[in-house]
Amino acid sequence: MPKVYILDSSVLLHDPTAIYQFQEHEIVIPYAVLEELEHKKRLLNNIGRAARETVQNLDQLREKGQLSQGVKLKSGGVLRIELNHSSPQKLPLASDLTLPENRILSVVLNLRQEEERPVILVTKDIAMRVKADALGLATQDYFNDKVYLPPLGDDVLRITPDEQEIKSLYSEGAIKLNQAVPPNACVLAENTSLPLVSSTSGREILAAFGHKPTWEITPRNLEQHWALALLNNPGVHLVNLMGPAGTGKTLLALASGLEQTIHSERYARILCARPVVPLGKDIGYLPGEKDDKVRPYMQPIYDNLDLLLRPKREREREKGIEAVIDSAVDLLKKKKQLEVEILTYIRGRSIPNQFIIIDEAQNLSAHEVKTIITRAGEGTKIVLCGDPDQIDHPYLDKESNGMTYVAARLQGQSFYGQVRLVKGERSTMATIAADLL
Repeated sequence: MPKVYILDSSVLLHDPTAIYQFQEHEIVIPYAVLEELEHKKRLLNNIGRAARETVQNLDQLREKGQLSQGVKLKSGGVLRIELNHSSPQKLPLASDLTLPENRILSVVLNLRQEEERPVILVTKDIAMRVKADALGLATQDYFNDKVYLPPLGDDVLRITPDEQEIKSLYSEGAIKLNQAVPPNACVLAENTSLPLVSSTSGREILAAFGHKPTWEITPRNLEQHWALALLNNPGVHLVNLMGPAGTGKTLLALASGLEQTIHSERYARILCARPVVPLGKDIGYLPGEKDDKVRPYMQPIYDNLDLLLRPKREREREKGIEAVIDSAVDLLKKKKQLEVEILTYIRGRSIPNQFIIIDEAQNLSAHEVKTIITRAGEGTKIVLCGDPDQIDHPYLDKESNGMTYVAARLQGQSFYGQVRLVKGERSTMATIAADLL
């Protein structure tokens, strides 16, 4: 039996194509949602982009007929705009009908009275779902793009090498396999703590230990060995580093980028970027030029760069070859070996032969991650760093953010590798505090 799904603005701002995902069911968009989209479309961020894309999709459907009367969709369903109309079914006393969410709830109550079919409110706003439930309304999250990571450790490949194979690991750095295993997988040898990874072909197990330090950074735990093995492998073009704060995701990515850009010259430039999540003032309200506005958002990257570059800069000063520019970061920028950017300015670019680091990638939607990955030109490597358990974006969660989406869709591809870091290495105090506080 077809159902009636009423979409909240949070769903459309999360996925502008949501109107096409409900198959043969009827989709209702309250007029209050259109007013919210009208307000959001002026924003110069990803939410504004989603609002504009949603309005464009609705405008295309308008050519098929009057939206208030309903138009047919290719999926077999119907979409219509519902005006806010009066009905005997009322909201609780003192409810403020000037609030868009209350007007949407009023529409849901009214339609439930009129329709014989099930009426379901779809929203990504948790508070909205709680209010709807309190009113006895059927409500649910938007599940179309939700994906789930396996339990921690289940994505690690376990093998039991014999004595000859262990000797081969130490002498040749690899074990040849008779049958293929998943490519670029984290591998753990049973009864040992050897960090291993599978090759991009899946036909070899490679040693992830015994290599020289990367930009003088030596891994401190098993997961960091795995991470550096994938970061330093030129055959792995997309690396997904997931883990809580302090596990070394950004530091390892920057160390690998500096090593492969400055020392081995495998890449022409390091491009570091972060999403600007609108939790306060937007970037346009900060004083100064673009670099001055970007700096507060990028400070964690600058802190890691300063940690990695300070020892080399101090040794240069001791040798009497101090740079004219005091900051090593500024020197790299002047040489065009380093670019620090916000994601707003990456859209539409083609980026070849660069080492791209996307920090706080858990605050990206699946659509945004796809946009970033499709910017990569020949010879470019992309590293996603973030913690899917710590989402700041108002319309994303652990199952619908870009990092989780990439992990679920690309695992097993020869160009992709992922590591889930768990042990904090920032400091003893930070690690204990993270566990106890």
